[in-house]
Amino acid sequence: MGGELGLGGFLPFTSWLRPTLELPERAPARYLRDAERGVAGTFRWRHDGWFCEFLHCAHGPYPMATLWGAVNLFEAVDAIQIASPSRAHRAAVRFYAVKNERFWNRRERGYAPYPGSRGTEAGGPIFFDDDGWEGLAYYEAYEANHERRWLGFAQRAFRFIATHGWAKRDGGGIWWNTTHPYRSGPALAADTLLGTLLFLADGRDWQLRDVEKFVAWANTRDVARGSHLWLERPSRQTVQDYIEAPLIYAEYLLCSHGYGPGLCERAGRAAATVAEAGMHRNRFGEPEYEYRWGPQYDAVFMQWMLAYGAATHVTFWQQLAELNGDAADEHGFKRSGLLLGSWWGGPIQTRETKPNMLRTPASTASLFAWLAVYSR
Repeated sequence: MGGELGLGGFLPFTSWLRPTLELPERAPARYLRDAERGVAGTFRWRHDGWFCEFLHCAHGPYPMATLWGAVNLFEAVDAIQIASPSRAHRAAVRFYAVKNERFWNRRERGYAPYPGSRGTEAGGPIFFDDDGWEGLAYYEAYEANHERRWLGFAQRAFRFIATHGWAKRDGGGIWWNTTHPYRSGPALAADTLLGTLLFLADGRDWQLRDVEKFVAWANTRDVARGSHLWLERPSRQTVQDYIEAPLIYAEYLLCSHGYGPGLCERAGRAAATVAEAGMHRNRFGEPEYEYRWGPQYDAVFMQWMLAYGAATHVTFWQQLAELNGDAADEHGFKRSGLLLGSWWGGPIQTRETKPNMLRTPASTASLFAWLAVYSR
C-alpha cells in the first residue's frame, strides 16, 4: 500500500458488488473491551492537560500531539459512545471535543496542526486534510451525543476548507495546506466526505455545491490510469487506502440520496478494485487481506469501508475489518498493556509512524471502536 499503482489492467468490474477474494475463518475479538482498554492506555501519553506525540514527550521541539497524531483518539471515543451509550462515555466525548478546541486558530478561522495556535501568532501553514479529519471527528461527536455545538464545529471546519482550500485559479482541486504546494488526495477525500455528511445533516445548498465540485474534479482530474481509484496527488500514480474509502462512501451517499445516480456504480467499482486488484499484495503478487501499512491510515480505511459495507449490505467489508481487528487484538497489545504493535506483527511499514507514537494506540483503539459499532 502506498506504492505505485500495480493493477496490471485487472479491473473486476463485472463482480463489483461481491468481491471474489475469499477471507479465512476468524476468532472474533471483544471489540468494545479492546477499544476501552486501548483508550485507557493512551493516558500514558497525557501531559499538561493534553497528550504527547511520543510516549514520555521524548522527541522534538514540538512535543505535544499534533492534530493528525491525536484525531483518531477523538474518533475512538466518539465510536465507543455510539456503540455503547452511557453517562461516562458521553462525558468522555465532551471532554475530547472541548480539548480539541485548542487546535482552533481564531485568526485564520481553521484548525491548526499544533495545539495552542489560538490567538494572533503566525504559527505555520494550516492543512486542509487536517481540517477534514478534525471536522469528521466533530461530526461523529455530534452523532454520538446529539449536541448541536459539535455539528457547528464540524461546519466551521468545512467552511474554512471551502473558502480557502479550493484551487480557484489553477484548475481546481484542494490544496494540501495554506501555502499551496500541491493538490492533496487526502484533503480531497476527507473534505468531500465531511461536506457530504454535513449536507445530509443540515441541508445547506452551498455545501452540496462544493461537494459536487469536489467529486467532479476527483473523477476527472485525480484518477489513476487504468482504474477508478483516486490518487495521492494528481501528478503521481500513487494510491493510498485512506484516500479511497472516504471518497467511496461519499459518492455512495450522494447517489443513494438522489444526487448523481451514476456515483453508486462509480463507488462500487472503486470498492471492488480496492478489494480484488489489491491495495496490498503478498510476495506472489496476489491481493491479500492483511493491512500492514500503518494503523492510522488503515484504521481510516476500515472505518469508512465498514460504513460503506453496512449501507450497501456487502458483508465483505465487515469480514475484512474483523479479520484485521482480531489480528490487532492478538498482536497490538504489548507486555506493557499498550497498543504499540502493528496489527499483524512485525514492523509498521510507513516511515511516518515511529515507535511509541500516540497515533498507533489511538488508531488501533479507533478500529476496535468502529468494529464495536458495526458488529452490534
